[in-house]
Amino acid sequence: MELKDKVAIVTGSGRGIGEGIARVLGRAGAAIVVMDMNPKNAESVAEAITKEGGRALPLVANVTQEDTLEKMVQETVKQFGTLDILVNNAGIESSPKLLTDLTKAQWDKVIAVNLTGVFLCCKAVIPTMIAKGKGRIVNIGSIASLRMTFFGSAEYTASKHGVVGLTQHLAWELADHNITVNTVCPGGVLTPLMEMGTNREMRERLTKRLVPLGRFCTIEEIGRAVLFLASDQSDMITGQNLAVDGGLLTGYGEDLRAFIRERMKAAA
Repeated sequence: MELKDKVAIVTGSGRGIGEGIARVLGRAGAAIVVMDMNPKNAESVAEAITKEGGRALPLVANVTQEDTLEKMVQETVKQFGTLDILVNNAGIESSPKLLTDLTKAQWDKVIAVNLTGVFLCCKAVIPTMIAKGKGRIVNIGSIASLRMTFFGSAEYTASKHGVVGLTQHLAWELADHNITVNTVCPGGVLTPLMEMGTNREMRERLTKRLVPLGRFCTIEEIGRAVLFLASDQSDMITGQNLAVDGGLLTGYGEDLRAFIRERMKAAA
């Protein structure tokens, strides 16, 4: 699968899953706009892509601020001449709480980034893709897009379910323009942040209980799933949800209700 002469914006790509996606697409030949709120992180990833033989442009933008996203698209077209792919990766989690302890401020913040941010980024790029007559939008959901989150709370689950609904609606709206819209739903992913917040024993215990394939996903594996949906190999795939979870969603794992409730209480 190649993306030669393609241009991709990857939001929230200064670290973690977004960095993995950006570097996989860059190695496949795409020019990458490394979009992040942290300029140092964006510059670092762009430099890594360049060292791997790719082309990259670091840009600072906020997915909740419409004006910065319009400028991002303008700068992308100015620098690379076109825009082919949008990967809506930027997202946040907050401290897990039961609904009775969840504040409206926490609800609003997560929805603003995880759902409204996807809407605003799509809105910013769609006119350029329509004018070109082709495009790929890949939204990064979660297994929480398809059932409840294990590690967050209701606002995260609601935001990620919303991404799936938006994906399906946009797939229908944009089909006449040869623009496909799909969602990749990662399971547990071994990011640097996860490694910092857990130990090996805890990770092995969780994966044994939850994941039939016996381990967490790597950021490279999420990137490869995005690459497929961004490539011409997926021409007839739109409005779909691709779970990359090692089989976690089969549901054959230990009942975790007690574990989840205790975690939420401890975080309160």
